[in-house]
Amino acid sequence: MRSVKKVLEKIMAAEVVIGGLLIILMVGIMVLEVIMRYIFNNSIIWVQEFVIMVFIWITMLGSSAALMTKTHVTITTFSQFISGKGKAALQLLISFVIFGVLIYLALYLPESIRIQNKTFTSSMPINIAKGHYYSTPLFCAVILMLITQLYYLYYEIIHIAGKKLPDDYILQLNIPFLRIKDVEEDAV
Repeated sequence: MRSVKKVLEKIMAAEVVIGGLLIILMVGIMVLEVIMRYIFNNSIIWVQEFVIMVFIWITMLGSSAALMTKTHVTITTFSQFISGKGKAALQLLISFVIFGVLIYLALYLPESIRIQNKTFTSSMPINIAKGHYYSTPLFCAVILMLITQLYYLYYEIIHIAGKKLPDDYILQLNIPFLRIKDVEEDAV
């Protein structure tokens, strides 16, 4: 499982770096649009569609990375009253529900993409099929989340079986050129 963990952490680092670059690109294009509109009085017609597409990719990459680090928003209304094996069983149940939804999406998104691909973007310089515009980022995120969910299900089943979990089984974001720990230590 160590090799799987390393691969998932590298994928997560790539997702975060790509997401960061897409944010920079999105902001840059929006600034260019403001300059073109208000200084040169000549708007770029494809900016809105492009920014929406980039935002969808950022959201999907971020949601996959959040699942990898277990940092999605959670509601603990009931789980706070459960302890030990009950909490582990509830987490396993939730993980199976998430896994089921991801399987459903992975099975039916290709058909949705095929149907959406009958129409194309209207203002971008390159016509992109709407299925690739809207649903392909979701499909990519679903595949990455399925792999991640399988990884965590393995450890949750081990935990229910009574075996001790390794302290470092939760995936950690590690970007070689950006030392997150160093930044956190400097802030303190």
